[in-house]
Amino acid sequence: MSKDQEVEMAEIETDALGSAQTVEGLSSDSQAIVEHWRSAWSDISRTEEVIAQGPSFVLWYFETDGFENPGAFFSAEAIDQLIPPEAMREALRECLGDIDHDRQMAVVLVLKGDAGAAMAIIPKTAVCKPQVWFEMTKIRKTSISEKVWIPLRAHSTVSTAGEYGYEGFLEEYLGVGSVMFDLQHREQILKLGWDDLGGATFIGGEESYRVHPENDALGPSKEFQRAPSEQEKPIASFRVPFTSLNFALRKLETSEPPTPLKPAAPAEPTFVTTYHWAGNWASHYSNAVGTGLVIEQDFEGETPNEWHLHQDFVISLGLLRQGDSWLRPAEGFQEVVRLTRDEYERPVLLEVRTEHLRDYLKARGMYLLLASYRSRSQVVSDASHIDWASGVVQEVKDGTQWEGINNAIHEGGEQYGSSTGVFHVSRTDIDADDDVPKLSLPDDDSVVSKTWSIQHQGRKLQRLSGSLWKTEVVEPGRVSERVKGEPPLTKVDFAINGSGERLNGDELISSGGWLWFRPNVTALLGSYRGSSLRWFTQDTGAIGISSGYSVHFGLNALGLINVYAKDIGRLPPWQQRVWAGANVVPDGGVSEELLASQVKATPADTKAPEMQLRPVYDEINDAFEKVIGKPLFAQHHAIDDIFKRVHRFRALENTGVLELAKDLARVTVESLDGNALTAIGAHPGKTKSGSIKHLEAGLMKEGVTVEGAMALTKVLVGINQLRQADAHLPSSEFAKAFELVGVHQQTDPVVRGRQMLESLVESLAGMAQVFSQLPRKNK
Repeated sequence: MSKDQEVEMAEIETDALGSAQTVEGLSSDSQAIVEHWRSAWSDISRTEEVIAQGPSFVLWYFETDGFENPGAFFSAEAIDQLIPPEAMREALRECLGDIDHDRQMAVVLVLKGDAGAAMAIIPKTAVCKPQVWFEMTKIRKTSISEKVWIPLRAHSTVSTAGEYGYEGFLEEYLGVGSVMFDLQHREQILKLGWDDLGGATFIGGEESYRVHPENDALGPSKEFQRAPSEQEKPIASFRVPFTSLNFALRKLETSEPPTPLKPAAPAEPTFVTTYHWAGNWASHYSNAVGTGLVIEQDFEGETPNEWHLHQDFVISLGLLRQGDSWLRPAEGFQEVVRLTRDEYERPVLLEVRTEHLRDYLKARGMYLLLASYRSRSQVVSDASHIDWASGVVQEVKDGTQWEGINNAIHEGGEQYGSSTGVFHVSRTDIDADDDVPKLSLPDDDSVVSKTWSIQHQGRKLQRLSGSLWKTEVVEPGRVSERVKGEPPLTKVDFAINGSGERLNGDELISSGGWLWFRPNVTALLGSYRGSSLRWFTQDTGAIGISSGYSVHFGLNALGLINVYAKDIGRLPPWQQRVWAGANVVPDGGVSEELLASQVKATPADTKAPEMQLRPVYDEINDAFEKVIGKPLFAQHHAIDDIFKRVHRFRALENTGVLELAKDLARVTVESLDGNALTAIGAHPGKTKSGSIKHLEAGLMKEGVTVEGAMALTKVLVGINQLRQADAHLPSSEFAKAFELVGVHQQTDPVVRGRQMLESLVESLAGMAQVFSQLPRKNK
């Protein structure tokens, strides 16, 4: 940069330095350069290289032709090296600290010749949304009934960016309103749309409207036949909610029929006031009364509105609300309805699972009319990528109406080339010095008025928008399994013998046999909230998604699960589907212990290690607590949860065996309290306090031999090794670790899980017997 150019930059007018110039404030030469390169600068500013260097500015300098080279981006750290005038440096630093770098750029222009230099903040060109985004072609073609979740109500700004009226502004809005109607009102109600349902709150209350006797908006009554001399005036008509009964209240007037000498008096319109319960919605197209499933409650003050799910829907489907979710405990606490809020905790979207909604609609003999409005808009400087035939295009087809608009605006949002008229009126007959001013009716002498217009200005931009109005019907399901308990259309079948014969759930009730399942069904059942697993003997117990639907099971010699077929047949159809996924042809016979219980009526005299583990664990802790006031195994908030998932079915595969070992190590090896062992006189010596060696010292302190102490603790040693097996233990050491735990490697993983639990129970029981002899505290 030459000395003369440095002087030119230093002599920039003060106002250009105090606050960086906008594009409009540049000279015509600078303006042309900025507009020419703005798109290129925007693209460069979004590259990873420029973003990585933080706040940046464009330095443009060219002596010959301003349209040959776009210049380059530099980080704020380069200001001192590239910008000589101090005033310009300070102005540029202030500019970089104030602007939004996602939407704006700082530009320093060094002009050729005598034009000097200039600095400006310019908006980046927007990343233009493609035309298909505004046209919403996929949304227009997709049926709401095909979705897993259906919005019952929405008032949601899906996304927004930038400031309205300025380049880069982007917004998408979704609004949904819905109402249920009896199936018989389909034709009349299809006249409804977004204008009718979009703002419906279903809060109930009184509603008044005009009814003419000759054009009864309430619809004709077919309940009574009247003589010609008897005239009826409608008072009110309504449908009893959730029924097909319609009631009409009419005023009966008896008069003589008209004659040529005495013509009939003209009919007088009547105003009717009807009270609607919360949730009801009256249609003036017919005598139908709809029901809204989402009721909006408005509060005064700053408290945001609340959306309530209709109680009949909640009770009928047996839903439990937790926070903004409605769960169905009967289906393993599956989420059926969910509510979304915005950052201000205002409700914006409430959705329901399609299958549950259709089940409910079938039970009520109704369908759901759903009206939606979606809009997408963006402000850009160049709309050449939009090829609509005109500024406003429309398309109406199959219950949808789409409209696209491409119009010019001034920066700020006003219509391009438009102006605003201002009309100002003031009074002249009020004296501010009066103690009690009085305002009388105005007249020509007491009123002064004037008018003027404001011509809108600002850079020309294009506002693009696409709007979609859609009315859809959600039909009731073909059966109502949940609300009415109707049998499903498709039934689940199960293999009952080796020949491949299969029976469905209803037929299982009278089959009189057993079914076989892979043990992984326990993982499927356990994935549902509220599931339960209990043990009766070593190989039998009860399992189910909920305690009310548990079944008695047994494990056969191959590790397969047996369940009496009738018990499966009595489960709800959706639970039968869960079981059916693990059903296999019979193999390995029926569990001996299950037969002993269900056929011989002499349950096996065995115990599952899962039943024994927690009692013997607590016994050791009680022994220590009675002596020193604290347990041997430190308590933790997660202990109870760990014990709930400690069972042989965690070991469905080899990795599951190691996961089971990790949990067992957490409640034993990792929870050993060294201070408790030291308190009974066991000193760790050179070993770590709270280690397995420290535990051995405690056992020997109570009279156990070295060999006996090691025999009691070797299971913990093996479990601790398996805990680290997947990351640290060499494969050659696996056999040794399993031997310590008392597990046969060649057996089925579920059997290995049982053997590990049995060995640990035996080990803890031996320790409990030793520590139960600890001397008690003196009272």
